[in-house]
Order: sequence, then C-alpha cells, then structure tokens
Amino acid sequence: MVNGYGLDESLQTIMGWGKYEASAYRVLVRYGPLEASDVVVRAEIPNGRVYDVLNQLYSQDAVIKQGVQPTKWDAQNPRKLIEPNQRKFEDMAVEAIEALEPAYDLNLESQSHPAWITTGIGDTSTKARELFERTESRLWILERTFWLSPQDREIIQSKAENGADVRILGWSGRPEVQELAEQMPAAKIREAEEVDTSFYLSDDGAVLINLNQGDTAMIFHDSSTAKIFTEHFKSLYNSASEVHPDA
Repeated sequence: MVNGYGLDESLQTIMGWGKYEASAYRVLVRYGPLEASDVVVRAEIPNGRVYDVLNQLYSQDAVIKQGVQPTKWDAQNPRKLIEPNQRKFEDMAVEAIEALEPAYDLNLESQSHPAWITTGIGDTSTKARELFERTESRLWILERTFWLSPQDREIIQSKAENGADVRILGWSGRPEVQELAEQMPAAKIREAEEVDTSFYLSDDGAVLINLNQGDTAMIFHDSSTAKIFTEHFKSLYNSASEVHPDA
C-alpha cells in the first residue's frame, strides 16, 4: 500500500492535479467532511490557497459542498472518480483505489457512530495503551507494523496471563511475530501472508484502527462497528498459521 505522499503523487499523475489538490482530496477521503480551515492543517495547504484548491476540485466533481456558514467539503467516491482514467494508468489507479476506498467506506460507516481521531504517534500510542489497560475479557490485535512498545507488550502479556482472550494476528513478512510469541507466551499468536492494516478490538464495542504506522488512529465505541471488525478478524485468524515460541 502506498503512503500518503506516494498516493498524492499517483493522484497527481492520474488526475492531472497539483500537489495541493491531491493532498486535499486524500485528506477529505480519510477524514470525511471538513471545513476549509481543517483542510489547511491536515493537507498542509497555505491558508491563502485552500479555497482555490477546493473550488478547483469542486469544478471537477471531485468534491461536494455541504451547508453554509460554515461550509464543509467532502470527497466524492474515489472509485467513481479514478476508474475513468484506469486504462491509461492501470497499475497506479488500482493502487490508489485500494488505498482510498477502505478509508472512504470506513468514513461513511463512522458518520453514524461515535468516533474520535488522534494524530501523532504519541497520541495514538497513548490511546492504544489505554485500550489495552481497560481490557478485561478480550483483546484481539491485527498488526502489520508491530510498533508496540515494550510497555505495551508487558500489559498485553499480563492481560493474557489473567485470563483475557488475547489473540494477535501478524504479517508473516515481519520478524517481530516470532519475537511476540517469545515475549508473550500466554497470548495466542498467528501469522498470515496478507495483513494490510492494523486494528485492535477490546471487549465489546471498542475498536482502535491504527493508520500510517501509528501516526493516526480512529477510535470507535460502538458494538455494531466492533462486530464488523470482529468478523473480519475471525476470517483472517481462522485461516492463519500458529506461531509458537522457539524452544
């Protein structure tokens, strides 16, 4: 999966946009309806340019306006926007759609449920640790990057030792999977060849989705949302391979 800046470059090539248009669209897909002032901060666009950028996207039907005073801007569906250019830029278009569409769908789902966003690795790690510490009966972790700190691992191991159902599913391309099995023998650890995101499920209704290798997180406290992620985790976990500590 491409990162934010790589995705911006793909959008510039596919859509013929400048860097500010690409950045603004990516941010609106990820965070949903935003005021222009929020786009300035999240997309790193000069304050004096933001309305020109948003109006340019609006003229191309890439974004829509919602309300007045304040006006909010929202992204159009990335698949419908990008697919007409797919033949010309097949590989980049597919990659961009796959990177953007899950965030877009997740944003639609989250608009009807309580949700919070944290930015910065420090805030994300703090919220994740709070989630781990509050766990009583279940902690399921789907992890691609394994940025978990030693303190996080100690907490998770303690929860498993005290009877919580701790399951960790990692990407087999990361050597840290074996390390976790050795550091947390009480947890049930498996690995899969395809892990394209990271999220954590704690008890009933609590979900933290880790984006951008810990730089951004979305936090939900909603049983219906948690059920969606629970079923996704189960489908991956049941077909994954068990990882045991080295003897």
